[in-house]
Amino acid sequence: MNVLILLLSLLTPYFEKPAQQEPLSAAYSRPASAVFALQHTQAVTSYINRFESLSDVELFATEEELLEQRGLPLDIKKDPWQGCLEYQYEELSAGICEGIVLYVHVTPYQAREHVLSVNGIELDPEKGDIQDLLGAPDFKAEDGDVYIRGSNALKIYRDQVSGEWLGIDLFDGNSS
Repeated sequence: MNVLILLLSLLTPYFEKPAQQEPLSAAYSRPASAVFALQHTQAVTSYINRFESLSDVELFATEEELLEQRGLPLDIKKDPWQGCLEYQYEELSAGICEGIVLYVHVTPYQAREHVLSVNGIELDPEKGDIQDLLGAPDFKAEDGDVYIRGSNALKIYRDQVSGEWLGIDLFDGNSS
């Protein structure tokens, strides 16, 4: 069993998308003031190398955890695509299947009225900081850009003509 755990821990880095960082030697060849500025810039614009939460709701949280964190939803509707329940709050919607959060959805209106964040890092699709935080999309679909980290995915829905963003989903890529 210990050998299996050791093997998995050694292979885990190959399953995750690596963070975009410059080589350590390049940072040491700069003057100290440039290194400090680089460190400050990296702290402000962190590359997001995994998807755990959208607007502070964690993927795979239990229904009880969601209710404890957000309270009772404004409305509960049946999700026509997955046959689950969608808990609709003022700032987001969460898809609950078999008592687990399998997706979180935020509209542009909700993002403007409340803080939109991925893993606690503020994200503004209108501001154009997507490339800094997420890198290039893994897929460009007709209806938006898809970013994948492990088995989780983030999709930014866009108008096909104007390119304006229409919504953002965090979901388990295995469940769709």
